[in-house]
Amino acid sequence: MTQMELLHLQDLMEAEALAVRKCELYEKKCKSDELKSWFRDAVQLHQDHVGQILTQLRNHDGREREDLPPVH
Repeated sequence: MTQMELLHLQDLMEAEALAVRKCELYEKKCKSDELKSWFRDAVQLHQDHVGQILTQLRNHDGREREDLPPVH
């Protein structure tokens, strides 16, 4: 992965983490049980996204994939 791609992934992870914090805050302030449930689901979704990004980064060994054409 290039440095630029890694920076984009870092930005994406920060955005997902921010979404988690916002949804947790909204859930605490919300009075509707239906909306609280929706926000809990949204928290889980964004946490899953962070986990998926981390998994991809951990599986990346720093080499170009052989099945992809080189990027020019």
